[in-house]
Amino acid sequence: MPNRASELVWDDEASAADGGLTRAAVVRAAIAIADADGLDTVSMRHVAAALGVRPMSLYTHVASKDDLLELMVNEVVAEALVPDPLPEGWREAMRAVAHHSYNAFVAHPWTLEAYGRGARLGPNALRHAEQSAAAVAPLGLAAEDAWRVLAIVDEYTIGHALRGLTFDEDTVRERFPVIDPEQHPELHRLGYPGMADPREDFEQGLEVVLDGVAQRYARR
Repeated sequence: MPNRASELVWDDEASAADGGLTRAAVVRAAIAIADADGLDTVSMRHVAAALGVRPMSLYTHVASKDDLLELMVNEVVAEALVPDPLPEGWREAMRAVAHHSYNAFVAHPWTLEAYGRGARLGPNALRHAEQSAAAVAPLGLAAEDAWRVLAIVDEYTIGHALRGLTFDEDTVRERFPVIDPEQHPELHRLGYPGMADPREDFEQGLEVVLDGVAQRYARR
């Protein structure tokens, strides 16, 4: 039997083993598979095939598929981190956090599904949370209001990332019936949803959200 990784180690080992195979390489290969074909296609056997190694050799670096999933999520969340230092001012900082989060979730949409399956929060999630807390700190809010503001911005960001995955033009036209102008005159006037550029929609909507935060919570 191979030497199994008995405990989840978030950081990659210092030196490569197994002819150059590392935990980081295993995680990167798994992320590429999930990006291309979805989370359900990730398996130890599939990852091993992508790396050209035997499936059992992966267990030297990752103890189980569940651990692999958590390492994948942790790696993706690193992309949501804003390079230090955060921009000055709560609005600029929260905008930067939201943009980096949005980009990471759109690039790796399966990450949100993994969280839904109960993936543990790794160190990068804590770093992301710390950055979010630091971004809202200049507002000087009580903890309850600070968490509320962060939830508002996070939920908008995550919701828009999900919307972009399901409301592209082709999908909308397949899912929505032909709009009868007599029965639904306002819908006919507006046309199908999701026709604008999703990123432009996200950026404009984020400013509206931040305007609301400023109006309700910013010091006057």
